Amino acid sequence: MNPVLDRLYRPEPNSPLADAFTAFMAAASRLEDSHRHLHTEVVQLREQLGERNRQLAYSIHESERVRVLLGQILDALPCGVVVLDVASDRIILTNPEACRLLEIDPRSAEWGRLPARIRSAVELKDPAIEGEQERCIEIGNEKRWLAIRCREHVFEVPSQKQPAVSRYLVVILREITSAKIAEIEREDSRRMLALAEMATVLAHEIRNPLGTLELLSGLVNGDPNLNEESRQWVRHLQAGVRSLSATVNNVLRFYTFGMPDLMPVALGPVLRSSFEFVQPQAMQADVALQMIEELGNAEIEADRNSIQQLILNLVCNALRYTQTGGKITLAANLDQERHLAVIELSDTGRGIAPEPLTRIFEAGFSASGQTPGLGLTVCQRIVEQHRGFLAITSQLGVGTTVRMEFPLA
Repeated sequence: MNPVLDRLYRPEPNSPLADAFTAFMAAASRLEDSHRHLHTEVVQLREQLGERNRQLAYSIHESERVRVLLGQILDALPCGVVVLDVASDRIILTNPEACRLLEIDPRSAEWGRLPARIRSAVELKDPAIEGEQERCIEIGNEKRWLAIRCREHVFEVPSQKQPAVSRYLVVILREITSAKIAEIEREDSRRMLALAEMATVLAHEIRNPLGTLELLSGLVNGDPNLNEESRQWVRHLQAGVRSLSATVNNVLRFYTFGMPDLMPVALGPVLRSSFEFVQPQAMQADVALQMIEELGNAEIEADRNSIQQLILNLVCNALRYTQTGGKITLAANLDQERHLAVIELSDTGRGIAPEPLTRIFEAGFSASGQTPGLGLTVCQRIVEQHRGFLAITSQLGVGTTVRMEFPLA
């Protein structure tokens, strides 16, 4: 009981007023206890609310940190990411790699502006099927190979009436241009290797009959009973056989690796015999051959057959670009100061244009389109194997000059 009230007023025991006073004091005591209990609960609720607010603030901060981190990861990904809102057919997200691969502006990226082959790959793709599709697209003048993988994601958004469904399509783009080019090059190399093996076998099979034809044509040409017309036909036969022999030898040399056996060889006699060997081709083309040789007894480290093949290739090539009545000149002399043998083969043909002139040593390139394109490639290889130097100059309407330099033995 409250001591103050007890001192102020003490009613008679067992009186109605005393009973009322007792009841009032009991109710006041209970109310005071309830207030204390309520105050305690309010304090606890405030503490819990504060803790929840701190947790919520931390969660919001952590979500923002994760969002920024995921954005940075997305921007740093080596593959392109495009997110498409299926309902509106609108791009809602792209990363820098996707913008680079497709060359689009992220601020104005629209689905309809993407390359048609990309859109068709996504539209035809069944999202339930895993795997990639490969597409080649053209960006400007550049061809770009892309591997495309897409996946559909469905999200339910709670609503008062009924849940709304949002469908998004995530498209992953991965550039495979380098791998595709390497694959194409490997396939080309495989085909070239198979072709080289077949060409080498055929060349070996053809070379033996050609040698027999060359021998027989030489024997027939030496028959004193032949008339001039028959000799002319034999010279045509020799020209054809030697041209074909040059082609066969070029194939064998191009697809056969290894160094020839080099030994000291007197260069002058080799050049003279080589020039005589191509006389039938020149006579058939009605082109004059002239040789100016001032080598004396000079020797170089060489393979005789290789030098003969070199001269044969160069003369045959000159004959293709020299008109009837033209002239081919072989000049050979010594450069004593540099200790070199210098050979120049010049023709009065129509010359070679600047653009083809830069490609004449490429294997398979033929300015006329009528040859396998191996002759000059083989010439360059022979000169390099002999530690020499080869250069070609040409002027349209004037002619072409091939300059070769070989170190003296």
